[in-house]
Order: sequence, then C-alpha cells, then structure tokens
Amino acid sequence: MKVLLPLLLGVLCSLPVIAHIEVTPFPKVVQGGVPLAGLTSTDPHGMIVYRVVVPEGTARLTVTTNGGTGNLELYLRKSVHPSYGGADADFDSRFPGTRQRLQVEAPSAGVWFIGLQGANGGYNGVKMVAVTKQAKGAVAAAVLNPPPGIYPGATTCTLKAKGATVRYTLDGSDPTASSPVAPASLSITSDTTVKARSFSSKGVVGPVVEGFYQIHPAGEVRDLDSLGVIHHLGSAKGGRHLFRVPVAAGQRLSVVAEGGKGKSTISVRHGSIPPTGKPAKGDTSFIRGTTRVVIPETTAGDYFLAVDAATAYSGRTVMALVAGDGADLTPWALTLEPYTSTETFDPASCEVQEGMIDAGERRLLRYTTEIRNIGGFDMVMPDPEGNPFFEFQECHGHYHFKGFAASRLLDLEGNELRSGRKVSFCLLDTNRWDRGANSRTRFNCSKQGIQAGWGDAYDSGLPGQWIEIDTLPAGDYQLELTVNPDGILAETNYENNTVVIPVTIPAED
Repeated sequence: MKVLLPLLLGVLCSLPVIAHIEVTPFPKVVQGGVPLAGLTSTDPHGMIVYRVVVPEGTARLTVTTNGGTGNLELYLRKSVHPSYGGADADFDSRFPGTRQRLQVEAPSAGVWFIGLQGANGGYNGVKMVAVTKQAKGAVAAAVLNPPPGIYPGATTCTLKAKGATVRYTLDGSDPTASSPVAPASLSITSDTTVKARSFSSKGVVGPVVEGFYQIHPAGEVRDLDSLGVIHHLGSAKGGRHLFRVPVAAGQRLSVVAEGGKGKSTISVRHGSIPPTGKPAKGDTSFIRGTTRVVIPETTAGDYFLAVDAATAYSGRTVMALVAGDGADLTPWALTLEPYTSTETFDPASCEVQEGMIDAGERRLLRYTTEIRNIGGFDMVMPDPEGNPFFEFQECHGHYHFKGFAASRLLDLEGNELRSGRKVSFCLLDTNRWDRGANSRTRFNCSKQGIQAGWGDAYDSGLPGQWIEIDTLPAGDYQLELTVNPDGILAETNYENNTVVIPVTIPAED
C-alpha cells in the first residue's frame, strides 16, 4: 500500500540558521558577455547562485557587478556552489557597495558558479556580467547547423568554425588533419554520427564536436505512449513529425511542445492524422495550437499528433500527458547535464556530517536534478514535524524528506558500476514548465510540494548532486536517476520515475 506523503528536496550548502542560500532553479544562467540587470536581494543576508559555462581555450574570465544600491559580496567557485560567507570560494570580492570585480586567468573549462550575497542590508537594482576572453591563437569549435536531433526525412547540415577549416568524419573516428574538409552542405539521409574538428592555418587544432542525427521517413507515424516524452525534435520548414497516442475514455490529454529554437505548431485529432493548416471555420474534427493543445475529456482510442514546422526548428521536446486523478513525478533528462569534478571535503562540512560523502579528496560525477509533476493534481506534502519519513537537518535549518532521489552509474550493458547515496530533498515550485498551469508558486521549504505543471530543479553544484567515481577509467557509461525510489509517495504512474542518459567519463587531469 502506497503512503501519501510529500517530499523535501533540500540539498543546500552549510550555513548558519540565520542565513539562507536560495535554492537555485536550473535556468539562473549567465551567458558570457550578456548582462543581467535589476538584480535584487529579497533577504538582506541571503545568497543567490548563478552558473556560467567557461568554454575551452578561455584566457580570462571576468565577473563584475555595479549599479543599484546597497552592499553585496561576490564569490566565484569552480564546479560547486560557494557556501554562505564564501569560505570555500576560489575567488571573492568584498568591498563596500555594489561595485565588485573578479578576474580569473586561464580558468579551467566547465561550469563555474557565481554567488551574490547581500551585506549590511542587501542590494537592489544591481547589474552583473560575466565575460570570457578567448586565448590568443585558440581555435573556435566547429558548429553543426541544424543541431543534431530527430528529423522527418533527409536533412542538410553545415559544419563551420570562424577563421578555421573544418574537417569531419562519419565513421565514428575523430577527425584528423587528413580527414575530408566539410562541404558547403552535408546531406544526411539516414541515422548518422557526425564528428567535426576545426583546424587553423597555423596548425592549431580545436576540440572534437560530435552529433547524432536520427532520420525517420517523412510521413511515418510513431507510437508515443501516454505520458510519453520525445526530446531533440527538429525539422526544416514545412516538415512534419507524426505520433499516435492510445488513450482511455474520460481522460484529460495535454500535448505540449517546448524548448529549442524556431517555430512549430501542434495538431491533435482522434482516429486519424490531422490535416495540415488551420481548421476551417466550424471544423471541430481536430484542434491546433502553437505550444499546447488540451483535450478535456478523451474518447477511447488512438489520438494522432502532428508537429508541423512553421519555420526551421531544432531542440524541441514533445510530451503527451494523460492526467489521472493524482500527482505524477518524473525526472527531466534534458537538465541532467553531467560533468566530472575533483573536490576536497572537510570533516566538519554539512556534506560529511549528513552522511552524503566521506571526508577527503573525491572525484565526482555531478548532475542537475529537475523533477516535474506531470499529473493532473498537485503533490502536497504533509506536516513534517513528527513524521518518520522526514528528518530535521541542523546545517540547513529545515526538514528534508528522506531518500527522495537515487542515482546509479551503469556500463553500456546496464550493469551497475557505482551508486549514489539516496539524497534527501525539500520539494517546492521552482519552474512552471506547463504554460497552462497555475501561474503563481504555491509550495516552498516551509510548505512543501509541487503543483501540477510545475517542476523543482536542483543545480549540479549543490551538495548531494553527485556519484563518486574515484578511479573509474575513462569511457562511455550510462547515468540513471530515479525519483521516489521506494514508492513512498502516492503517484498515478510509477513507470516514469527513472531516466537513463549516456555519459562519457574523461581521463583524470
């Protein structure tokens, strides 16, 4: 018998109870050279964390804040969130006012985290910008356009790099100086792995860029299970992806297309493929929308979905969500974005004290966890006080739901090689992924839960977002993430609680 409980996803950094580091939902991202303006502290002593990705071949990373009013401190740390007070930050700037500046020469490539902490009353209206400067002589990485993904029929792509010659392969090998030069356009007519590398006129070599293009015949109808999700759809203008979804009577079917670039439309029809274009006036045989179509009460049988390219598009995710009479949690594969990191943990740190990891130097595979409630009802958590499924953690000053997420690293045959410790969580609304959902947040760490159509995202730099990989050799593996692994929380569907993605472990530095 399943017990209806809610969970807590609170993997925050060590800090005194009087302070609070804001849970960082996934897209608090700083793009290189693009300012973020109007930044304001809602807590005079709180800290908000942002992420910036430093590309290969970067000579300098510079982060500055200015403008507005008040006082703040600026922290910068590679791979991990800086904790409150910045004691573990790799770089910090603590001058009075909002004018702060950090400069890192030859920063290592990968994810860096920026912490803005209010001081002496907080701050308001601040602008922040992170700028990366390419190293002299470095070669830009090749760009595949359109990006890799799933396409309806043959597609044509270009492989280019500014100021460099691009060479490519289609046999899985890394391009060398003797590989063929990329043509003006490359026709892809079947499933193909493209590898590209840029070469400068002075013999400097860029990184290998790899992409997999999956080609389905034009007009093919593919089965999409109820509550099914397909990522990385793409198409040239006028192209069409077709899917069939079996649905029982009296359900609520929502079809959502999100993410990526370009424009597409959705058409949904019961029993047969919907025609192209808008429905004629008075035609109720099918429904058409841009990003979302809802059938409030379904007729039993097959519904056919068409995703039509109004312009060329790529990177789109399509979901067919059948709402039952309860909540339904699922991890979101696209935001995992795993990477490796070598870190040293102090015995007094919250991570060690709470049993997340042992003290000392550890090599980790870090990842971001996003949990979405794709059901028709909110996941509402009970009062944690006195509840045996919750624990109060002194380092964080609030309750966590025990063992909400579990992860494993598998080989390509599915055999377990490493496992992550089950992580406690504080469940709350961070991102409204369904535009038809309630527009206001309802749940937080004081009143836990996730609304229908909302998700809760925890960034890779937070404690517990890892699997220890220690001396695991470089190679190709699979990362598995499961939410509600013990089935304690009541859901309408437990079959979608696990996602598995490919991951490559690089050689140790």
